[in-house]
Amino acid sequence: MTLAATLRRPGIARLGAAGLLSEVGDWMLFIALPLFVLSLTGSAFVTATVFALELVPMVLAAPLAGVLVDRCEPWRLMRTVAALQAVAILPLLRVGSADDLWVVYAVVVVESLLATILEPCRSTTVAGLVPPADLLGVNQALAMLASVARLIGGPLGGIVLGLRGIDGVVLADAATFAGVAALFAVRRPRATSAAAATRARAGREWVEGLAVVGRSPVLRRTLVVVALAALAQGAFVVLFVLFVVRDLGASEADVGVLRGVQAVGSIAAGLLLAPLVRRLDPARLLAVSLGVVGALSLVIWNGPQVTTAFGVYVALFVAVGAPALTTMTGLMTLVQTHAAPDVRGRVMSTVLAVLGGVQAGGMLVAGLVGTGAGLTVALEVQGCLYLTAGLIARGLTPRARRGRALQLAPWHPTG
Repeated sequence: MTLAATLRRPGIARLGAAGLLSEVGDWMLFIALPLFVLSLTGSAFVTATVFALELVPMVLAAPLAGVLVDRCEPWRLMRTVAALQAVAILPLLRVGSADDLWVVYAVVVVESLLATILEPCRSTTVAGLVPPADLLGVNQALAMLASVARLIGGPLGGIVLGLRGIDGVVLADAATFAGVAALFAVRRPRATSAAAATRARAGREWVEGLAVVGRSPVLRRTLVVVALAALAQGAFVVLFVLFVVRDLGASEADVGVLRGVQAVGSIAAGLLLAPLVRRLDPARLLAVSLGVVGALSLVIWNGPQVTTAFGVYVALFVAVGAPALTTMTGLMTLVQTHAAPDVRGRVMSTVLAVLGGVQAGGMLVAGLVGTGAGLTVALEVQGCLYLTAGLIARGLTPRARRGRALQLAPWHPTG
């Protein structure tokens, strides 16, 4: 089935359009807000706390959000959450100095909490609209739209910040949330009973998933890989901004461009995703992808010793987008292969919670050490963390080959 045919399915078109619009706004703010905070405070650590706060609800509130998703009609819930997001972001318009940072923190926490509700609701709604055999194609199509949103929203965030300041970014993001609420206002088919039953287990996923991981040697080792990659990812989010500003001497718009162009490589990888998964077992795919991300990271961080030509870094960040996409595909497939069907959701929620929690820690550590000579060292360590995670993932290959590969929508380890 083609991408266009997939997105024309009942309900999927609106979910896809809403996701595209929402993520364009998210990426605009994701690029602009840390740059704005850095300009107000001059502090790498304070900038890191803004990133880290975005992940706190992902770790702490996910089980409660799952219960809310279970009990509410999904389309009404998504409409309400999107409308609240449009309103909740507006207090950023009053931020004018470092004394107003508490407003930034409050908005970041509220917006992240609302997103923690919206994302699982959108995912479970998709699962209820299509047969299980078609989920891979739908998830790939939605992931492609997410990459397109990143390609648009990343550069746009830097450009709008440079031209209109943070107020322009805030108003544009609020408009995208309002548009999403309008798209969700049209009722769509109810989820199937099987999907509803899956949602009904969400409240117990956290504890049960952790227990299942603890009993499986393969899943325990996989969780180590997740933790190392998440630590590297969290550090990247902060170090990237500091690197571009300090070592490349680039502008706010350039920061957005470099984050956005990774989507070009991700889109290319998405088109090649199915053949890659068929030819490689998930552990090998994960190991190779992490190794390539680590190697490219080290090339990027050490590149200014040779050149600071902006075009070179555009090409490098396009390149890193491809293994960034396949990394999470390999990871999710590996987890699904070694988790029994009746516990896959619980195991996945545990993996994602660890991912978010360790990422937040990586951001804070990077903020503390990412100044002066500390930034140079931190950049090298970040790339080596990816390489180490890839080496550990190689040890999972023999067991992984005996499993049956299942695929989920990918995640970008470079943010």
